[in-house]
Amino acid sequence: MPLIIIVWALVLIGFLAIFSVSIHESFTLTLDLIKGGIWEGEPSNYFYFSRQIRNLIVAFFAWVAAYLFPTKHLQNHKIVIGLFLLAFLFQMAVFLPEPIGATFNGARGWVRIAWSFTLQPSEFFKIWYVLFLASRFIRKKTKMNTNEFFVSFAVLHVILLFVFLLIPDIGTVLVLWSTGLLMLRYAWAKGKSILVLCLAGIFSALAVGLIASVTTTKFGYIEDRLAYFFGFDTDEDNREVGWQNQQALIAIGGGWFWWNGYGKGLQKLWYIPEAQSDFIFSAFSEEIGFLGNIIILSLYFLFAYFCLIKLPHVQSFHLKMVATGLLSLIILQMFINLWVNLKLLPNTGLTLPFISFGGTALMVNFIEVVLLYKILYTNK
Repeated sequence: MPLIIIVWALVLIGFLAIFSVSIHESFTLTLDLIKGGIWEGEPSNYFYFSRQIRNLIVAFFAWVAAYLFPTKHLQNHKIVIGLFLLAFLFQMAVFLPEPIGATFNGARGWVRIAWSFTLQPSEFFKIWYVLFLASRFIRKKTKMNTNEFFVSFAVLHVILLFVFLLIPDIGTVLVLWSTGLLMLRYAWAKGKSILVLCLAGIFSALAVGLIASVTTTKFGYIEDRLAYFFGFDTDEDNREVGWQNQQALIAIGGGWFWWNGYGKGLQKLWYIPEAQSDFIFSAFSEEIGFLGNIIILSLYFLFAYFCLIKLPHVQSFHLKMVATGLLSLIILQMFINLWVNLKLLPNTGLTLPFISFGGTALMVNFIEVVLLYKILYTNK
């Protein structure tokens, strides 16, 4: 079972990384909680690590539930539409006031289930998005290369862009749009039409982002991130929009070819914000070096390989589309996260699958893997 072994190897690497790189963030967070009267006891260096253990337990139950779910229901159009509408309503719940809608670091992307337990609806929405597109592509197969189909595809994603812009969560839109284009290509849509959609999506996103940043200060961070990404200014003193990327590059370069030693990274100490989530790759790179990163990347490529060699043998074209979408979600998010860490893309806020800290993300990653395994290897 190479697919499952690879996933658990990535999860183990994630635990080792979180245990090491989250020390400063854990201590700072628990110290603030003590000051606010929320946390009892002494500040902890392992707050995020202990939470990730809890996340793994919850994610394991999601793994079992997904394994027991018959894949034949994924081909039922009525069930898929119902799930899609449910996912959209769940996503809209983030705009409800406290205590239901929860805000972290200025983003309203969470729904509070209990006092200390929250879920991120956008992660579940990614799966339902793939199921919805696969069902739609099958039903509209005869109209796949018509202008009407491409216009409806574009309109759907413009609506999603505005919804996730209000959160704000541009990274999710980027993953969904890219996944949709890959699924379109696999469904034999014309390459020329996909290229037009791709260019239209880029220009639309830039236009909407710039308009939003100009018309209201709420989205000014978009303009700042783009200005920093395309510019040459540094941010060594103010610790603003460019600080994370600069310190991330220092950490990656500081890892050299071999490793400095587990736990011996320095950039995780105050220098890289959110070292346990968005920038865990760069923070851990300082400790494991280039050789360690090659091992991590090899595991992701092996994961893709063992999925792709089985994909042509799936009898149901509908399930082939679902598997293509699920695999695209994981691999695309991996690439986007790495490109952000290497400053090849503006900061998107996306985590590294199976490795970064996060309860909902890990849960959804497990569901995606189990569905892939069932479609590609068991056909149940």
